[in-house]
Amino acid sequence: MQHADDIDLPVKIMMRDNDGKFRHSGFDGVIESSGAKIKRTTPMSPNLRAHVERVIQTLKHEVFNYFVVVAEHHLNYLIRNAMAWYNQERPHSARDHLPPAYERPPDRQSTIKMSEVVCTTRLGGLLKSYSRRAA
Repeated sequence: MQHADDIDLPVKIMMRDNDGKFRHSGFDGVIESSGAKIKRTTPMSPNLRAHVERVIQTLKHEVFNYFVVVAEHHLNYLIRNAMAWYNQERPHSARDHLPPAYERPPDRQSTIKMSEVVCTTRLGGLLKSYSRRAA
C-alpha cells in the first residue's frame, strides 16, 4: 500500500487468500482504512492466482536469484526495471514471440542482417531484449 501511494497508484481491491496471518494481524483494517475493498480467494483454489504466481516466479528466476537486495530503494529499483522489461520488452510465446507492448507484428522480411539487430539491456545486462534498428 505504501509503495502504491508513493507512485500515485490507486488501490481499489486487495486480493488475498484466507491465511490466518492476515485475519489476526490487523492487515484487513489497514487495507479497509485506505478505502480499498478486500477480496478473499476461494479456499483450495490455487489457479485463481496463476498469473500472479507466474510473474513472481519469473522475477525470482530472472532477477532475484542474481542480486542481494540491500534496501527497500534497491528492491524498488530492481522491480521497476524488471516490470518494464516484463511488460514492454520480453518475447511472449502466445504472441508469436513479440513483446506484450506491441500493437501489431512488424512487417515480415525474408532476411534480417545482424547489423539491423539492437540489443537492449537492463540491470547490468541481466535482462536483454532484441529488436530491429529503426530505419
